[in-house]
Amino acid sequence: MQPSIDRYQLIRGDLSGRRREIRPPWSIGGEGRFIELCNRCGECIKVCPTGIIKSGSGGFPAVDFKRDHCTFCGDCVKRCEPKALAFAEDPATPPWSLGIEIDASCLSLNGVVCRSCGDICEERAIRFRLQTGGRSQPRLDLSLCSGCGACVAVCPSHSITVLPTVNDRAASSQNREEIANP
Repeated sequence: MQPSIDRYQLIRGDLSGRRREIRPPWSIGGEGRFIELCNRCGECIKVCPTGIIKSGSGGFPAVDFKRDHCTFCGDCVKRCEPKALAFAEDPATPPWSLGIEIDASCLSLNGVVCRSCGDICEERAIRFRLQTGGRSQPRLDLSLCSGCGACVAVCPSHSITVLPTVNDRAASSQNREEIANP
């Protein structure tokens, strides 16, 4: 099945649909709606205490989990004047729909003892299961993952990728349709 890509991914040459920039937490709507609202003022970049928000393509803010992780402090939302970032009405609503993927270069998958990602994961979304021969394999429980990205920066082999979950992609698609057909 071919992944669904939006026009921004097409323009950036991301035909696989996997390199979508991750916008700051509590971004409004899908990619199109966020870009429509954001004025690229950079205030969210300035106030991010962990420095994970950077200027991405086109000058729009993007999250770089290789720098650190999101603490969900909300400073970026509080500073956003054009309201491209806004808290949900229901405080139980997560700030974004992100999950992680571990690729084949993972040290543990290659027989090297490493549990850096599991040790730092407060939500316990990454756990290690002992396999035959004394090797441990990472096991993901995406239902527990907050998408904070703490596992990305500590991974010595850069094997972890944060990706939008299927629900986020579906919401983005719906928001694009609402923009195109008001």
